[in-house]
Amino acid sequence: GEAVNAVLVLEVPDEVLEERICGRWIHKGTGRSYHVSFSPPKSFTAGDVPTVENMLDDETGEPLYQRADDTKEALVKRL
Repeated sequence: GEAVNAVLVLEVPDEVLEERICGRWIHKGTGRSYHVSFSPPKSFTAGDVPTVENMLDDETGEPLYQRADDTKEALVKRL
């Protein structure tokens, strides 16, 4: 067998993880992904609260969704 010869520890502030993970939205039909801060759909206005009404796929106009594990509540359990 092989032995572990190195370990990498990443220390990332919880706020950064929350922004990254909780900002993800996905188009169910294609898997296209968007992010509220880093790659928002054209339908979203910066500063607004993301909802299914303003998070729409750029190509189809269909509502995007958040995975169940991409919420603040789920993030706390994952950490």
